[in-house]
This record gives sequence, structure tokens and C-alpha cells, in this order.
Amino acid sequence: MRFREKTYLITLILFLLFLNLGIFSLAYYTYQNNTQSAMQFSKEESRVIAEGFRKDSQYLHLPSAQQLLMRNYCNRYESNNLYLCFWNESIGEPIISNLPEGTAMPKGDGISSQKINEKRYFVISTPIESTRFVLIYAKDVSYLDEDFKRLSAVYVTASIAASAILALFLFLILRKLSMPLEKLRAATEQISDGNFETRAEVSGNDEFALLAKDFNRMSAHIGKQVEQLEQNARSKQLMLDNLAHEMRTPLTSIRGYAEYLINANIPEEEKLDSLEFIISETERLKAIAVRLLDESFIEQNRIEPQPVNLGELINEVYKKLCFKANERQISLTTATEDVVINCDKLLTELLITNLADNAIKACGAGGRVVISCYKKEDKTFVLVEDNGRGISKDQLPLITEPFYRTDKSRSREDGGIGLGLSLCKRIADAHDALLLFESELGKGTKATICFTNP
Repeated sequence: MRFREKTYLITLILFLLFLNLGIFSLAYYTYQNNTQSAMQFSKEESRVIAEGFRKDSQYLHLPSAQQLLMRNYCNRYESNNLYLCFWNESIGEPIISNLPEGTAMPKGDGISSQKINEKRYFVISTPIESTRFVLIYAKDVSYLDEDFKRLSAVYVTASIAASAILALFLFLILRKLSMPLEKLRAATEQISDGNFETRAEVSGNDEFALLAKDFNRMSAHIGKQVEQLEQNARSKQLMLDNLAHEMRTPLTSIRGYAEYLINANIPEEEKLDSLEFIISETERLKAIAVRLLDESFIEQNRIEPQPVNLGELINEVYKKLCFKANERQISLTTATEDVVINCDKLLTELLITNLADNAIKACGAGGRVVISCYKKEDKTFVLVEDNGRGISKDQLPLITEPFYRTDKSRSREDGGIGLGLSLCKRIADAHDALLLFESELGKGTKATICFTNP
């Protein structure tokens, strides 16, 4: 049962309970008050009748005359539903009586209320002064019970009418008062469905309005928390994808040199060089994993700049990619100068490797890829050029977006998952460097990294 319905029923029941208790208490009080008044009047009337009989009978000495007077009194008052009995105390018997059959004589000078033949009577015993007689007075007061029944019926009718009116107005008032709660409940349902932009309507300055304000603050806070959690989840997924992506090239180089050692008949010195290269690539692979597992290292600009010779760095990239280029029958060459800049060596190597790797993938057999660097005034430029398939003008602005691939038909093994250039853009931004692309379909692509010298 809903709160509004509970409030409605409890309030209505309590109101009806107290209303009816009040009404019937009032009716009973009125009945008791009328009864007391009628009883007092009956006692006074009995005394007046007894006094009147005493005066009328003081000059009558014959018993027959007294009996005639008694009968006259009985007949006179019977028309008013008032019945009398003249009791002789000396002999303990009634002399004249028209009391209803079954009337019990009251003890002493008292009054009693008796139910006789479905009627109610006040029976009063009043001694008649200076005589041996006692007046027994019985008055029909059934009208008191009938009045009480009529009054109760009126009160019940009034109670029913008041209850119906109250029930209607209470329903309307509670529905109006509970409307903010209904709207708040609807808002919570929308939030439970994932719509954290939902806000409760705030109107007035009562407790419901304060509750709606607190709810809106809570909803906004939850929305921010959920957004942060979603962003963290995306960052973690991106980090894992980046890690998987960046491990491809070192593993390819390690495999290429390992196959070269197995299959080629080469001098011992070249074997040692190849083994050293495999070890260095293993160490680099470990470093890549450590750095990329820290998902916030680029977002928080946590780079570790150091003086790096770009010519030497590009030659290291060349060694890693030459096997892959040879397998694809692609010419990979370098044109470098001894240019030193402050950068994070590992990230910059990842940046150039990704650009060169993409260039190799973009070329077919007989293609050409050139990696070069030079310094001009306060700028240092790194260029990666190929004569591959190229990129259309409408796709060129989108290639640094995560998971975007220019050629959807290419396999993941060949084309990756579209994270390389996105990571390149983030690394360049972390170094305050510009990453620019120029391309033409069928003629190739040129990627330019522009570092500002300190």
C-alpha cells in the first residue's frame, strides 16, 4: 500500500473514530441532562401533588371521602401519563392505585427508573405530611428514550454526511500534497533506468521542496560519479588496446631477428648484434608495458623529458621495422641530422614507430617509406613519408580519433584497431608538439611532427 493511501486511511479512520465518539458523547450527555431535568421535575411534581392532597384532605375525616379524593387525583393525572398510588403505611397496603401492573414500590423516600411493559417510568415515593399515607408517583418518560433515538439518528446522519465530505476533501488534499512525492518517485525510476540527467521539480519552500533540492543534488553527484566511472572504464580499455597495439612492433622485430639467427649463416659478430637487439627490444617491450599500464601517464602530462638525439632514435626505429619492411618488399630509408631535443624518449619512439609502421602498412610491394628529421630556426621537424594508397580529404581530419580506420575492409592483423594515430596525437599533445598530415589518394601520405625547441 502506498504512503498516500496509508495516510488517507489512517487519517480517515482516526477522524471518524473521534467524530463519532464526540457525536455520541454529545448525544449521551444531552440524554443524561434531559433525564436529570425530567427526574428533578418529577420529584418536584410528586411533592406538589402530595402537598395538594394533604391540603385537600385535611378537612375530610371519613375514609370513604378520602378514597374518593384519591380516586379523583388518580383520574385527573392519568391523562398526562402520570399514575398515582396512595399507600397506607399503617397496614402496608395500597388504598387507591392506577399504577401500571408490575410497578415495584420504591424503598423509603426515593426515586427509581423502571422498565414496565416496554415503557420507561420514573417511580417516586413521597410521604404525605400529617397523614398516614405515602404517595407513589409513576410517570411515563418513554419520550426521553425516543428523543435519544431520534437525536442519535440525526447525529448518525450528520456523521455519515461529514465523513463522506471529509473523505472526498481528504482524498483531494492528500493527492495534491503527495504530488511532489509522486514526481520524485517518477524521477527515481528514470534514474534507476540510467537517465542521470533527470531532475525533480522544485516548487515552494516546504519539506517536499527541500527533499527535491537534495534529490537533485544527489542526482547530479551520481551523474558525475557515473560519468567519471565510464570515463575511467574507457581509459582503461583504451590503455589495454594501446598496450596490445604497441606490443606488435617489438614482437615483430624480435621474431624477425630470431628467425634471422636461425635461418641465416652469419658471422658471430652479427649474431651478437642481433641478440643484443632482441634483448634491447625485450627491455623496450617491458618499458612500454609499464608505461602504458599507467593509463593516466599522458592525460596528466606525466612525461619524463630528457635530451634525445633524434637521428639516433630514428635509426633505432629503422632497426625495428626493417624486417617488416623487407618482408613486404618495401624500401625503408632514413635521412637524419644530429638534432637534440628534450622529450620522453620512450613515448617519442612510440610516436615515430607508429607513424612509420602505418606508412609501411599503407604501401604495397615496391613501395617506399622515408623517415627524416631536421632543424629549422627554433623548430625541429620529424617527417614520415610514403608513396602508399593515401587518404581522402574527408577522412584526413578523422584519422587521429580512437578506433577510426580509413579502410574498413582491411583486417585487424593488417590494419590494427585504429589506435596508433590516436595514441600518436596524445603523445604529441603531451610534448606540446604539432602532428600534421598531408595526403592524396594514390600518391601517398606525409606525417609531420613539429617540436618547439626550448
